[in-house]
Amino acid sequence: MIAALLAGCNTMEPAREMPTARLPAAQVPRDCRPEAAEVRRLNEQLAVEVAERQRVVRAAARREEALKKQLDALKAIERGILEREERMQSQAR
Repeated sequence: MIAALLAGCNTMEPAREMPTARLPAAQVPRDCRPEAAEVRRLNEQLAVEVAERQRVVRAAARREEALKKQLDALKAIERGILEREERMQSQAR
């Protein structure tokens, strides 16, 4: 991915006014600015991947909630069965 970015960085232009802490002869690749097509393409790809991961996380959360509800329902059924068995045993005595 980095190689693809650097491949388009073949023309150089002098850097805009740099702070004095930097070298005055520093150069910034003309085609490597944030508005370069490759960077935009990578940003778009990243946005798609992030959106997909967020969708997967939301789907997993919904599935987890559904499973919790099912588990609670099964526990309630189990409690009902145990209570009924206890009643039946106490009546049989």
